[in-house]
Amino acid sequence: MQQNSQSEWIQKIASAVTETLVPPKLFPSRQEKEFRIAYAKRFLTHRRATLLIALIAWLIFGYWDWLNYDAQVWPYSTQMFATISILRAAGTIAIFICLVLFWKKNIYDEKLASTLLSSAATFVSLMVVMMLFIVPHPINYQHYFFGLIMIVIFNFSLLYIFAKISIMHATLIASILFLGNQFNPIFDENLTTAAFYYYFSFCFFGVSHAVRFEVSERERFKRERSLEAQRLIAFRKQQQANKASARAEQEAKNAQFERQRSIETMVAAARERERFIRAAYHDTMQPLAAISSQVMMMKLDSNLSSNNKIIEALNEIERSGRDIGESMRGIYDLFQWGVHEPKLEPVSVKRFFKEIEKRFAESAKLADLQLRIHQSSIDNLYVRSDSAMLKRIIENLISNAIKYTRKGGILLGSVNSKDTVRIDIWDTGIGISSEQLPKIFDEFYQVEDDSPGIGLGLPIVRLLIERLPGHRLSYTSQINHGSRFSVILPKCDAPTNYSVLHLPEISLSGVYVVIIENNKSVLEGLRVLFESFDCIVRTAVALKDLTQLIDDSPDRAPDVVISDYRLRNNETGMDVAKLIEERFDWITVPIVFYSADLSIPQELLNKPFRYIERKGIALESLITRVNEAIHAIRDKEDLESS
Repeated sequence: MQQNSQSEWIQKIASAVTETLVPPKLFPSRQEKEFRIAYAKRFLTHRRATLLIALIAWLIFGYWDWLNYDAQVWPYSTQMFATISILRAAGTIAIFICLVLFWKKNIYDEKLASTLLSSAATFVSLMVVMMLFIVPHPINYQHYFFGLIMIVIFNFSLLYIFAKISIMHATLIASILFLGNQFNPIFDENLTTAAFYYYFSFCFFGVSHAVRFEVSERERFKRERSLEAQRLIAFRKQQQANKASARAEQEAKNAQFERQRSIETMVAAARERERFIRAAYHDTMQPLAAISSQVMMMKLDSNLSSNNKIIEALNEIERSGRDIGESMRGIYDLFQWGVHEPKLEPVSVKRFFKEIEKRFAESAKLADLQLRIHQSSIDNLYVRSDSAMLKRIIENLISNAIKYTRKGGILLGSVNSKDTVRIDIWDTGIGISSEQLPKIFDEFYQVEDDSPGIGLGLPIVRLLIERLPGHRLSYTSQINHGSRFSVILPKCDAPTNYSVLHLPEISLSGVYVVIIENNKSVLEGLRVLFESFDCIVRTAVALKDLTQLIDDSPDRAPDVVISDYRLRNNETGMDVAKLIEERFDWITVPIVFYSADLSIPQELLNKPFRYIERKGIALESLITRVNEAIHAIRDKEDLESS
């Protein structure tokens, strides 16, 4: 028994040493080639900067040699200084040539890049070793041996050369040092052990760093390839879902036109809609927005509202579209939030809960679930957080709760403590087994094989929690009894310039809405949607149509403008905003950009009363955003008049 324990202990030690000091295995040839190209591209700029620093440092040490010679600090002979200067010049030329090659060309061949870098490092190391032979000890150990250590640091830490190549370089220089010291002692006897001890110590730590770094980069490459593979799978699934949605929509339209006189009109309309789907934007959100708009039109059609089968089919299409949209939005958010810098500010828990309730009330109702909000009795309860990131966290948790709850409901509440506030999301869903709980925050992991989405909601929650200081996440779950997720946030005081305004809900009845959208299917769907709210709706497909619309009623400013960002003839939302500002310069008109474009300039959105709503998720979100815009502008007008 004791021998087995010792054997296991030895195996663990050997495994740890192997992981620390042995370079990782290469990928299969094709994958290894792709990795080397990606690696060379990723670190090209780093290597340029490192070579520039190395050149400057080498020149500084050369100048330092001259100062010591000129001041006669050390017993330098003229011949000794001349030899050192030649070695310095040779090293300068080697580094400069390598720097020029890297600076003039984009070296995306890792084999070539490693050859150049390791060759330059080895050549410069040999120059330093020759200086150790030229300069008498102990000066060579005290002042020049440090240069060799610096090259080791550059080679293992800053040049990003593969671990195996760095080890070969370090071994070669160590062998030259050892052999040279045997035939012509470089160091004093009492310094030899210290010199080799320091050299091998730095090499040891350098090897461990280089090995772990290369392992990390290879794992990173595998994760990126896996994410790309998942993206392609999601894209194919989205295409299949589009085809399924198109078929379902065709069947629904067929049922509608069976009660009408002309079968030819039905076929033409279906073909036109099919043509729209095939010609939709490359961005996956664009066809999802079209599907959502057309479903909304049909659900509002009085001829269809009494047909339960058709309504159920339309609801299924809408749910599928939302699942696809949420999945694609998750992939986008995973990078977006990875580079987003948190903006910590006081966030009102009461107001935040109201926004969440508006966001999910309709979704819970459609799923036949109860969404209950347990508001704190404290009006001025505030937490310190990034409002956008916190909103995404809670939205993901509630969205998951709705997806995995068959009956019952979801409760959103808060618990006030001395220094923290805990936000709880309870559900009566299917629950998560104890074996699955540790895996739920892994990317692309799903509790059930047929779960909606692709498993990015909780990984995004984990990412955001980790990036927000003072935020923690806890969770419990039981099979068939539901789950509880809790977010613990730091509490803070209310801002001094903040006052709570208890404004009534704003009705959209009579609101003058202008919609600019170059996709006619989406445009028609939005027109019917807002007319169902008793809005006065005017539409345009291009900037010239908008100009004509304004010329027809120059004195009537829109209450809100809804515009796609990419329009026809290379026109954009920037042109729309400029035209609105010029023609209605006496009043502020809020603009909601309803777009699938992810590259909208931030300066356009930074202006007051500019909003963004992504296509392809849910039209309820667009209604909420329009309501928010109207609310904000009326609030501004009330403050100005008082």
